[in-house]
Amino acid sequence: MRTLTILLGTMLCFGLSGCIKNEPLNTEADIVKCILPPGILKSDPLITNNTVLLLILPGTAEIDHLAPEFELTPGATIKPKSGTVRDFTTPQTYTVTSEDGQWSKVYTVTVSQADIPTVYDFEHWRTANKYETPYEVLEPGNEEINIWASGNAGFAIAAGNAAQPDDFPTFSTTDAYQGKLAAQLVTRSTGKWGALAGMPIAAGNLFIGTFDGSSAMADPLGATHFGLPLGQKPVRFLGHYRYISGGNVTGKDGKEIIPVRRDIGQIYAILYETDDNVQYLDGSNITTSPNIVARAMFTGIKETEGTGYELFDVTFVYEKPYDPEKQKHFRYNLAVVFAASERGAYFEGAVGSTLYIDAVQVICE
Repeated sequence: MRTLTILLGTMLCFGLSGCIKNEPLNTEADIVKCILPPGILKSDPLITNNTVLLLILPGTAEIDHLAPEFELTPGATIKPKSGTVRDFTTPQTYTVTSEDGQWSKVYTVTVSQADIPTVYDFEHWRTANKYETPYEVLEPGNEEINIWASGNAGFAIAAGNAAQPDDFPTFSTTDAYQGKLAAQLVTRSTGKWGALAGMPIAAGNLFIGTFDGSSAMADPLGATHFGLPLGQKPVRFLGHYRYISGGNVTGKDGKEIIPVRRDIGQIYAILYETDDNVQYLDGSNITTSPNIVARAMFTGIKETEGTGYELFDVTFVYEKPYDPEKQKHFRYNLAVVFAASERGAYFEGAVGSTLYIDAVQVICE
């Protein structure tokens, strides 16, 4: 009997060990948080799928001797190590590797004490994770600053492994108004998987702010974080565009929306105030938030003839008094937004709609 008991116990132990499996190692390789000492930043660190932007209050830190700390997805590692002192007079790169060691991502970390630029020529583009993003170069010193974002990160799955930068909704083009390059925004089909999810299109877009690609499927409107701190009072918004409509607007079901209407693009700028509860506006409230102070909405966009660009020139209309004290403490954010399909955020538009943007400026007092 004793022998039988031992045998059964041994078999039970082996049976249990066969059922208990080790947890699979995490495959995520993301920067979740970037930490600097208090009293240095104008706003929370701006983290995208492959960039981190740290906007520093002037005179609060020596950016050639800065040691940011990073919080990563569980189990991930970063090189150089979190807390390493580095010279951020030029952007620095960090490589994040997943817990399972199979995935890695390169982040470009930019630190700037300057105000965000207000002249945009779209001459400078950086490729990461197969798609392009424009960046600005500040004079003097040729400081690079990443202020632009798009929905390209959310389109990556639909694009596939063989995708080239111009397969994405937003990319650079040599068809420019002036200089060598401009921005080209195209409304793309997301294929059968996008259609099944009720997201049949991805409208090309470009905006000042950040885009959270990891939440794009679950909360597409919340994934767009519009605006960055601006220490000046904007009065005019102007630039040059070309537009080609892809045809009649279709909805989430892929069918034409009734009454039938032709797709059109979108160009606007918003100035809003931040507070303890509102650090940014997103796709759900960028044009409706009570925090909006002024807006410059270009309502005259049209299909352009031939290959020439058209001028847009809009005055900021102030809905609230502008407070110089809030300006001094960088409590105002500027959002500049371009989209190939006006209702693209709601997955309404026409595949092929194309918006070209170049030589843009926000004029301030």
